[in-house]
Amino acid sequence: MMDGMTVGKAGEFGLIRRIMHDFIYRPELVVVGPGDDGAVYRTPPGYDQVISTDTMVEGIHFTKETMSPFDVGYHLGACNFSDMAAMGAEAAGFVLSIALPEALPLSWVDGLYEGLRALCSKYRVNLLGGDVTGSPSGVILTGTVVGMVPQGEAVTRSGAREGDIVFVTGTAGDSAAGLYALLHGMGEKWPRLAARHQRPEPQIRLGTLLRKAGAHALNDISDGLSSEWNEIARSSGVEMEIDLEKVPLSEDVRALGREISVNPLTWALNGGEDYQLTGTISPSAFDTIREETSITPVGRVVKKPGSGVYGWSHGRKRLLEAKGYDHFDQ
Repeated sequence: MMDGMTVGKAGEFGLIRRIMHDFIYRPELVVVGPGDDGAVYRTPPGYDQVISTDTMVEGIHFTKETMSPFDVGYHLGACNFSDMAAMGAEAAGFVLSIALPEALPLSWVDGLYEGLRALCSKYRVNLLGGDVTGSPSGVILTGTVVGMVPQGEAVTRSGAREGDIVFVTGTAGDSAAGLYALLHGMGEKWPRLAARHQRPEPQIRLGTLLRKAGAHALNDISDGLSSEWNEIARSSGVEMEIDLEKVPLSEDVRALGREISVNPLTWALNGGEDYQLTGTISPSAFDTIREETSITPVGRVVKKPGSGVYGWSHGRKRLLEAKGYDHFDQ
């Protein structure tokens, strides 16, 4: 199609024909692929199925200033696949429902699917189809991912046990710091932080490793560590104590914090969209994997039943409330 074409000019079926290519990366799991009323996929014997969904709305989760169309597609897939990682599961299939304004350039849609395909190819996840409709204002994208995990082995938020180590993988706060940099015209100065916001990587390998090692509870860092820890504590009925000085922060996050006089820990606790993992595991199991991956012990599960999450900093203990991103508290 020629340049300058829009979603409205192409129409629903023209748009579908344009995007329908390079969808299948694991054909052995597909019985009926995209293009029919429904896709048919198979799960190997001995596995449970896992399903999750996430939505991204223009103006809330992304803007033209913070993400390219490629970034939006990549990010949407990553936040969905990250939910699989947090269950110790493997992402297998993905469907995408999109609501688009008529005036949106077709080139934007091309970029969206290029980003999603890049992620699906990297993690070998089949694109099984979806839906296309109009939107009276901005872009609305809803992704649904299906995955698989060995029967009875899914890791939930509710399994934390007294005596467990609380851990964080990778570093936290990079995405929120990257968003700050992008919104303040500093993205080129802090490219690694910007990339962590625009194209996060779902930690599927780490989720599988932690499941096999016997992690008792897992959560992905989508809304900030304060929220994730409180979700685990509430679901598991435990009390956790966190050494806030041990929360892993990248040097770039620390440096940006110094430059603008912001405590970088705030980004880690309340920012979200890092899509690293946090959870609990027994000390003996932790010792078996600590050399294999980037994982940092930050605290302990101290009581069951318990009363929430407490943070230690500079010798002082305080209740650590969930202050991560809340879509209805704006």
